[in-house]
Amino acid sequence: MAELAASMPSDLDGLLAVARASVDELHAGVMACDDAAVELATNRYDAVTWKLNGGTFLGCQADQDAAGCVIDRHCSAAPGDVPCWGQAGQFLIEVEGLRALVDYSGACSLLGCHFAFTAVDLDRPFVSETGYRSHFDDLGDLNGGVTVDAKAAAIFADYLKKGRPPRIKQESRKALASYALPTWTADLVPQPCREPATVDVPKGFVLVDVVLPAHRAFIARKWAAEAKAKIKAAEAAEVYAKEEATGGFRPGARCEVVSVHHHVFKKEIGKKVIITKVSHDTRQVWARDDRPARYRTNRNGRRVTEYDPRCVESCYSFDQLRILSSPGENKL
Repeated sequence: MAELAASMPSDLDGLLAVARASVDELHAGVMACDDAAVELATNRYDAVTWKLNGGTFLGCQADQDAAGCVIDRHCSAAPGDVPCWGQAGQFLIEVEGLRALVDYSGACSLLGCHFAFTAVDLDRPFVSETGYRSHFDDLGDLNGGVTVDAKAAAIFADYLKKGRPPRIKQESRKALASYALPTWTADLVPQPCREPATVDVPKGFVLVDVVLPAHRAFIARKWAAEAKAKIKAAEAAEVYAKEEATGGFRPGARCEVVSVHHHVFKKEIGKKVIITKVSHDTRQVWARDDRPARYRTNRNGRRVTEYDPRCVESCYSFDQLRILSSPGENKL
């Protein structure tokens, strides 16, 4: 390092220029499958880091202001552009209709370089159930010399050959959806799907992907129709069981307020209300006053609503109410 650094400039701009030139030399060496050129370019890049860091590698990547980070950031590719070998960058690939965001580390080392693949379309299969795949690759594996994006696509394709790509898990899809894609992806066509999974698989059911010939597709539709009916019935039975277990509180039930949580509200006792929503887990309901709407005639002679009880709801606990009648029954 000292021998190489001796012939290099001492100022920051000069050293950054040498580092950038080393990246071009390394890329040319990889494309020509010239291991000697790659090694020399790698050493020159490292010598710049060594010199800018005060003649040592210790702490050269300690933080964003450290010598190694400053050099890597200066030599990185523009967001969205395919980087050179030895140049960090972020770009997009599409393999067999699956799009992935690729982060290439740009590490100038014969020992390896790092590719990180992140799913772009969360509703599509991917090379991992988490929507993310980390891969380390040796520069020495480049037979014939290929570009960074071509190598990334080949790595991604190899993962696809290992079996049918899985769907992204619901919890992983939800996590990925909370992170926005880089701004340079705004013009992608079609637009990426970043919505979290909306399928909540009930207990006793399994979500499956089925590939069938066209003449047998009716089987999948039959399964879906049967499952939908069973799920609907199971959900209805679960809600009914909760309602019965908690005294029959359900939307539309007419109740009377029998107690309040503070004496300043004692005038509410005896008031009749209609339940609009129920939370069986917290043993609470939302209810509106059981009163008719009031209307008035304005100065233009038009009949307008003065008060509509449906627009005002209050929260009550189960213990504060007594059921007078259930939905569909005659009022008491």
